[in-house]
Amino acid sequence: MKVNTLGLAVVALVALCSTTFASSVITTSSIDGGGLHTTSANYTMDGSVGGIDGISSASADTAKNGYIAQLTEVVSVVVTSQPDAVAVSGTAQLTGTAMLDDSTVLALSGSDVAWTSPNEPYPVFSINSGGLLMAAGFVYATAPAVVNGYYLGATSNVSLSVFAPDSVGDGIPDWWRQAYFGTATPTNGHDCATCDFDGTGQDNLFKYVAGLNPTNPASVFVLKIAPVAGQPTEKTLTYDPILIGSGQVYTVQFRTNLTGGAAYASLTTTSALVTNGNMVSVTDLGATQTQKFYRVNISLP
Repeated sequence: MKVNTLGLAVVALVALCSTTFASSVITTSSIDGGGLHTTSANYTMDGSVGGIDGISSASADTAKNGYIAQLTEVVSVVVTSQPDAVAVSGTAQLTGTAMLDDSTVLALSGSDVAWTSPNEPYPVFSINSGGLLMAAGFVYATAPAVVNGYYLGATSNVSLSVFAPDSVGDGIPDWWRQAYFGTATPTNGHDCATCDFDGTGQDNLFKYVAGLNPTNPASVFVLKIAPVAGQPTEKTLTYDPILIGSGQVYTVQFRTNLTGGAAYASLTTTSALVTNGNMVSVTDLGATQTQKFYRVNISLP
């Protein structure tokens, strides 16, 4: 009886040990994709050793991760301005993107790029080392500008514009009215577009376009007509002041009758313009009419 009992106990113990051994078996697999090229419908990956580094791309995005001592060359650079239209005295942030020869891209901060502009100091007043652009404090009309960016031998440029807000809509920008009358919007009978604060006979809109001081009676635009000695069919026309570099266009015009007939037309029978500082002289070589009336039309681009 004892032998049989012992035999049963041994059998049971062997069965228990067999079950415990079977449950401890672990099957492992490798997820190392070193050097493999894998693709899916929308994604591709070229793996480096370890399966966690390499170049991967999806749609238009490319990412480069984990390379050590990988050399690349800059193929091209694109620079941008945000925003690309700046109000007077406003700022814009310049940045860039470099395209590399392994089809990757590199985002460039404003400080990574060397910036220059042929338009400094008007209408681009300055660009600091961080790529922050400051616009000039005034423009007479929306003024275009170009900024050049240089990065590791690659060059690109971006176009932007500087504009002058006119909150009233009367043709006079806020900066001009603020500068001379201390307010951006008309407040009285002196600072409106048709007002003549200093009594010169030239209203504020004309003074703005001509670059005059509306609070100074001595600041007026003058056109003088004089005969040419020994030349009875010629007249010398002198006008001032003119603004240089602000965009004003000056056109000498004429007509032969103030009460009827043809309207003012551009004077074409002239000598070359002679500029002396802010004064211009030109000779009408065809002043043969019995009477001839002149004026200078000043316009903004």
